[in-house]
Formats: sequence, C-alpha cells, structure tokens
Amino acid sequence: MKMKMNGKVLVVPFLLAVTLVLTACGGQGVPPGAGGSTAVDGGKLTVQLTQGPPATMQSGQQSGLFATVFNDKNNAGVTWSCTPANACGSFTPGTTGYLIDTLYIAPALPVINETVQITATSVADSTQSASASLLVYAGETLLNGQYAIVLFPGNGSFGMVASVALDGNGNVTAGEADGSANGFYWSAPSITGTYTLDAAGHGDISLSLTDTTCCGTLQQTHGITATSNSHLVIAEEDNFNGLTIGAVGSMDLQTAGPAFSGSQVSGGYSFTLAGYSHAAGENASWGGIFTADGTATTGTPGNVTGGIFDENVGNNGGGSGYNSALATPSAGLPFTGTYTAPDASGRGIITLSSSPDTPGPCGASPLPACTQYVYYLVTPEVLQLTSMTNVGNAGNTGSAFGQGSLATAANDTNAALSGGFVFSYYGFGDNNNGGDSGAAAGQFATDGSGTVTGGIMDLNVANGGSPTPSIATTGISLTGSTYSFAGSPRGTFTDPSGQVYNVYLTDPNLNLLDPNNTSGGGGALLLEANNPSAPYGNAIGVLLPQADAATAALAGSYAVMLSNQSNLGGCCNYDGGLTGDLTVSTTAPGTFSGEGDFQGSGANNATLTTGPLTGTFTADATNPGHFTGTIVTAPAFPLEIGATTPGTENVDFFLANGSQGFVIETDTIAPVFGVVEAQGTITGAAAVATRHPRAQQQQRSHPKNLLQITGEQHGHASGQTSGQAGSGRE
Repeated sequence: MKMKMNGKVLVVPFLLAVTLVLTACGGQGVPPGAGGSTAVDGGKLTVQLTQGPPATMQSGQQSGLFATVFNDKNNAGVTWSCTPANACGSFTPGTTGYLIDTLYIAPALPVINETVQITATSVADSTQSASASLLVYAGETLLNGQYAIVLFPGNGSFGMVASVALDGNGNVTAGEADGSANGFYWSAPSITGTYTLDAAGHGDISLSLTDTTCCGTLQQTHGITATSNSHLVIAEEDNFNGLTIGAVGSMDLQTAGPAFSGSQVSGGYSFTLAGYSHAAGENASWGGIFTADGTATTGTPGNVTGGIFDENVGNNGGGSGYNSALATPSAGLPFTGTYTAPDASGRGIITLSSSPDTPGPCGASPLPACTQYVYYLVTPEVLQLTSMTNVGNAGNTGSAFGQGSLATAANDTNAALSGGFVFSYYGFGDNNNGGDSGAAAGQFATDGSGTVTGGIMDLNVANGGSPTPSIATTGISLTGSTYSFAGSPRGTFTDPSGQVYNVYLTDPNLNLLDPNNTSGGGGALLLEANNPSAPYGNAIGVLLPQADAATAALAGSYAVMLSNQSNLGGCCNYDGGLTGDLTVSTTAPGTFSGEGDFQGSGANNATLTTGPLTGTFTADATNPGHFTGTIVTAPAFPLEIGATTPGTENVDFFLANGSQGFVIETDTIAPVFGVVEAQGTITGAAAVATRHPRAQQQQRSHPKNLLQITGEQHGHASGQTSGQAGSGRE
C-alpha cells in the first residue's frame, strides 16, 4: 500500500513488515546482516529494486525508491545513479541502506522527453546492481491552442500566413489562412487537419485548406520541430508544387488571444517582406516602419501613422523598384493607413494610403485601389503579414515586430546598436521567378558610436552554373563598417564594399525568433538597400544580440531548420526546407545527431523524406561564437530528393548564445541557410512516443493521431494496457 504526499511515495510500515517476512523466509535470499544459511545461490550478494520508479513521470515529479541487497552482511547498501548523465534527475540521499528510501526527482529536461535508466549499485560489490527504466515527460497538454504560422516565400514567390487551432490530441480543428504569390492572392476561411510530434519534438502537420478564393481545396504537409509548447519551426515539405513551395518559417502560440482586440495593435512596428513583383517580373524585398494607435474596435478602424516603405526589386540592388538606382536607396515612401480589429483567429486587415508599387494617393485614377495586408496577431508586438490586394504589382509575405522603447525618437541613436551581434539574410538576384538566390550569415561588434570594430561574414550565391552551382565566400571582413541612427528606428548599415542595408530596430525585450520567449530579446531587421557589387540584388534578414560571444556554444538539443531556394536544376525541383532535431553528444565532443525531413519525391506526394541527421562543429578561436562544421543528411539535402545516398554540407554556425544561432552552407552545392534553436520544455502526453530505429524512419506517412499510437506502445513496453500506462500521470 502506498500513499503520495507532495509527489513523494511513502511506504506504509505494513508493507515493510511484509517485505521483511518474505525475505527472511529464504524465498529470495538472506536480508542484509542476517548471516543466515538459507540464501539461494550459495549466499551470493544480489541487488533488487524493491520499489522502483513508475513507468512514466512528469518532469520535476518526485518518487520514493528503495532497494534490497541480499546477503549484504555489513549492510553497506546501494549507491543510486542514472543515465543519461546530463538529463537523468537527482537522488536524496545518493546512498541508502537496507529499506531506507531515496527521493528521486525527475529532471527538468533540456529536451522534450527522455528515457531515464535508474540503477542501484551495491556498495559492497560494485559488480552487482539492479536497474529500471522510465520515461520522463514534461506535462499534460501538447500544442493546445491557437498558433500563428508564417511561411516566408519559397521559390521567391509563394508565402502564407495563418492561424490554426490545435486540440492537444493531434487534430487541427479550425483556422484561417491567407497567401500571396506570383500575381494572385488566395484565402482559406476554414482549415482542418492533423499533426504529430515524436519524442524529440519533430513531426509534421497536414492542413486541408478549404474554400480558397483561387484554387479549390488545397492540401499542404509541413515538417515541424518544436522548441517549446509555444514555438516551432516549420517548412512545407510535400511535393504538391502548391501555394507555398518550399517556404520556411515559424509557428507560434497566439498569446495575444483568445480575446484578441484592436487595442493590442499599438505602438511602433518594424517590418520586412519578401516576394515577387509581378508587374516588374522580378523578385523583390520590402521593409519599413509604422505606428498603430490602438483604437480599432469592431466596425471602427484604428489609425496607422508615420509609415516609411522601402523596396528593392530585382538585381543590381534597387532594380526597378521605388528605391531604384535612380533614387536615394534610403529615401523610402511615406504612408499612412487604417487597420481593423482582429477576429477570433487574430486576423485583421491593414489598409495603406500608398505602397512602393502603388504610390498613391490611395484610389486615385488610374492607380489601383488601396494596398491591403492581412495580419495575424501572435503577441501584441508580433504581426504576421501577407499582401491581399494589388498582388499583380507585388505579392509578398513577412512579419512586423514591435519597437518597444525604440519607438521613441530620443532613444534612436547609434547607442541602440551597441555590442556584439549575429545575423543572417537571404534574397534573390535574378529576374526570373525563383531565380538565382543567395544567403549570408555572420557576426560583428560595434562601439555604440557608429563603427563596427570587428566581424566576419559568409556569403553563398547561386549562379546556376556547372560544375559549381553556387559560389561561396567565407570570412569576409566587416571591420570598418559603419551604421547610423538619428531619431528614427530606421537606420543604415554600410559594409566596407559600399553595400548598404536598411536597419529597422525592434524592442530590446522581444525575441525575434521566438516571440513568446522572455529571454534573448533585442536586435533588428535588415533590408538590402543597394548592392554595388551585385552578386544578387535584394535580401531581408534578422540581427540578434550576441551578449557574450564566449558563452555562445552548441550544447544540448536543438530544433534545426534549413532552407534552400536556389532552384537548381529547373523550376521547383530543389526549392525546399528541412526541419529536424539534433542533440549534441556528451561523449564525442564536437558532434551531434538527430533526424530531419524535407520534400518528398514524386508528383503530388505528401510523404516527407525522412532520415538521420548528423554533423560536426569546431570552434573558431579567433571569432568566439563562430563554428565551422558539417551537416550530413540521408538522403542528401537538398539535391537528392527521392534518393537514399547520404550527403554532406559544409556549414558555418554563428551563435548569438547557447540557445539561438544561424547556419550557412559554405561549399558550392547550394546557398542553404537556416537556424538552430535550443529545445526547452515541451509538455504533452501526445509527445511521449517511442522513437523507431533509424532504419524504420526513412519516410513518414501521412499524419496520424500520435496519441492513439503512443498509449499502445507504452502499454506493450511496460506490460500494461494503454489505459494503465496513462494512469501513472497526474
């Protein structure tokens, strides 16, 4: 008989007495110190877990454990230990005598779920021990609530924003979605679907987008990897060649809801967008700032003021857009506007007085009607955006982030960009839809007065040639770059080659990659404003603070997302994203392993290509926070869709800290770029899944409800029914 108090299991004395009687009768051997002659096995010392751990425990939960050492004549007892060492929990005390229990506390996991093996080892004879395993999980609900999705345009064109309602049991029960593409806008006012996550937080989500304005019912399958219950990386990885080909982005809990209101859209915002200017026939990027007054109510719009809209179209920087070579790249286009209060999905509409492709005034003949953007609220400081009108001029998708204290002009000085930073950006330099692409990542440090005191950058640009599809240049010095802010959160950064980026400051307390994460805030958005050397013409990116480069290292478990938009080999064959998980080895320093998936093979195929992911990394002694390394996938990403041969990419990592960083490919295969984000606590019964052997994971079929599968797996593994297996949870 057991009673539980504050999570600790207490054994009633009656049970102890029964145990003593049974062991003293010689059925299992002589108790410690008895010195009797009735022991089995000739009196050999043996260890038994008289009370082992339950089959499952919640992270941080406590349980009493005790062991018996038979024929332990000096009653030396046992020493308690567990594996894996970096995530196994603790014992108080660590050594116990006969029928003295230890209090086991399950770990606060640095990974989603962990199989822990607990071992009691005899003090008198360390060759004798007894072990038991349990699965430590992190809570009771899994991805339960409304999540906003942004998929930045894959193939230079196709982007989407959405809200989906997840029920915690693997089902998408409701949602809305909007997207802009090459010359058209589409809307899905209804979404259903399913989703799965395995024990490492890696899985997929399948969406059925109904009643779309352009294309009928559309099916999408995306790879996802969670870092927490509130944040996932996401990429479309089916092969439907649909409305978001190869697009990558994020999926975040809409903590602004469920009671969304127009008053939440308030203060200064910085934004960047990417897409395609159909009118110009060229890929393009956009950026800018605006202020919302927070006055929108149902039926009454709020006001947008102080807007500046920048544009970069096509190659050679500026191209034929508003910020063309014939104009000052940093001039921008002023705009005002209105916005509606959000609906129950956090969806509203922003109407602009002018935009670079429709310079206004709004509705003036012969110009088109006002440009409008759909937004979805994540937090009051994060809006996911896509254009919904005038997409014949420009269809684009992106995000707006609050400026916080930097919305105040007095704070917008060069001191706002002080210290160390890491960054990444991508863009297109060809006038073909999804043409030549490029990406970069790097790090730098500033003096807070307008000068970059040191830094490096890696640049990888696709030129479509053979035998080197892309051109990689590593270690480009950024020392001597300059930057300037003068009373506006919109400033400039100029590198030694003369390349200019517009920089849009964001709230110092806002985490740009994981907006519900209260740590690691600050940074800025980037827009390539000109490019005198013209390896490619337009790009957008993110700048993150690197508070202490010496502590920026890879350790623990991470979500990884990689993006390739190089379009090598013809339209759509190799555009795509990879999502996965990796765990840094504690026994083989500088290595990691996990799994990843990317676009499936075959026409209209929703089956993702899934396989192992491994890699290496080595610290750059000259530039702390910078690591050189490799990523190996099977099959090779991105050029082996449908194959099985492993492929190795040479990559560099630029880490802001131990939790976030950027990846850039440094060989000539393709200009792949991406992120690594540390995995924290992910709660959920549905996440408790047995990982299949790698050989069984080559493909993940169409999504299923993993919760149903999980109960059966754990029941069989523990010799219980699925209902019994679940009964150990609180």
